[in-house]
Amino acid sequence: MTYSLACRGVLVLGALWWIGCTQPASGASQEPELAFEKGEGIRYQRLALVGGSALTLRYLGFKYFEATWYDGPKTDRIRWGYDWAGETYLNLDKGGHLMGGVVMAESLKAALLWCGLRPRPAALLGSLASWAALFEIEMRDANNEHWGFSVPDFVANTIGASLPLFHTFFPRTQAIRAKFSYFPSALYRDNEERRQAYRPHVNHLIDDYEGMTFWLTLALRDFLPARQAAAWPEFLGLAVGYGATGLHGSNVKSKGPNKYYKDLPEARPEFFLSLDYDIRYLPGEGRVWSYLKETLKWIHLPAPTLRIYPGWRFYLLYM
Repeated sequence: MTYSLACRGVLVLGALWWIGCTQPASGASQEPELAFEKGEGIRYQRLALVGGSALTLRYLGFKYFEATWYDGPKTDRIRWGYDWAGETYLNLDKGGHLMGGVVMAESLKAALLWCGLRPRPAALLGSLASWAALFEIEMRDANNEHWGFSVPDFVANTIGASLPLFHTFFPRTQAIRAKFSYFPSALYRDNEERRQAYRPHVNHLIDDYEGMTFWLTLALRDFLPARQAAAWPEFLGLAVGYGATGLHGSNVKSKGPNKYYKDLPEARPEFFLSLDYDIRYLPGEGRVWSYLKETLKWIHLPAPTLRIYPGWRFYLLYM
């Protein structure tokens, strides 16, 4: 659901904000573990700061959304949604749910490491807290007449929140990561002109799924023989991307018998193969720069890309 995805976005951005404000100047991802090994243990003042910030963010966020997006009519039972076919956004919205789970779980894990927890407990608690927060949003959707409990959204949330846990308990899986890229589509750039002409358009950036691409990236060096791996740049990997073209707009069917614009063709999925750059290998340290690199690791940077479907097309720099 678009609005519940916006809730997740606000919560994730809030999590990133207090991670950035509270982490130390350098070596943020390693310092807590080293401190614990030195016997300093859990830092309860930091834990109180993290917990209090998270609870405050939750309270303020839901207070706002209850007065705006959840103010519509309620039902006396759960409205279950099973949009596996993805007739509205071709399941690109599920990519947003997955990325929301990943970013929130990793951010919470980083905060708990800073509080002195060991990596595995921090990852476990971070994933559980992320999953619980996203589940709460889904349950708030469940009795709303406009939304409902989306089972595919719930599955995407669960996968996203679980990825950092797998990365921690099974380190070799860190070679595979989820990323995201965005460039405004014509549906958003020309929305006023398109709206007046009764053509597909979106009014809000968060609805512009045609401009979004979701990626699974592979650190190729981890899978090469030793000699080839030594010659392969650490920062360079491969990525498989999924997007869509021909969407019909915000919260309307883009394919199937109930598609919104009867005179237009159905939307089609797009599949891409691209190079991928790991921004964390950029040189330099310091609090702000290290935080930016860690934050931007979820962004797939513009790179040479080959679209495989529908139809072969090469992009020198795909946004």
